[in-house]
Amino acid sequence: MESEDFKLESSSRRLLRHLSLKGDVIKEYEYLEDNQTRLFIQPVRVTQNRNTHVCVVNRTSETTSELLIISSSGHLMFIYLGQDLTNGFRPNDVVCDSLCNITVTDPDNNLIHLLNPDGDFLKHLLTENEVKTPTSLSLCKSTLWVGNEIGIVKVFRNMA
Repeated sequence: MESEDFKLESSSRRLLRHLSLKGDVIKEYEYLEDNQTRLFIQPVRVTQNRNTHVCVVNRTSETTSELLIISSSGHLMFIYLGQDLTNGFRPNDVVCDSLCNITVTDPDNNLIHLLNPDGDFLKHLLTENEVKTPTSLSLCKSTLWVGNEIGIVKVFRNMA
């Protein structure tokens, strides 16, 4: 039986609000262009890329998630559902780098996915030996912090 958290009633709202520093609403993201189809079931992580696209980890059930990329105007650009997976795709966190590449954790498959700004899969970063069950990310310049489900944080630096 599906959890109540994932059932959408006609009166329920699942949206993101882009706010100014003063707290004024700049944009709301709730529906596709048809203004009827909902974008989200349960948005759990969000970041904005340098190209102004909004990257959202959206839980779709107890065991599945997807990564939505939405233009700043609200157009759904693509949905990423994983690549080369053993288990279902259930991303937990997302960050973007200065080149607008997108990095997504996938704890159920012990993977970190790297996507280009258009949402195309580039490669998997790291290995299960380097990070098991990656759940959280932070990125600053060429340093990537990866946390796992038991609280271990590993730091990786690009020395290129």
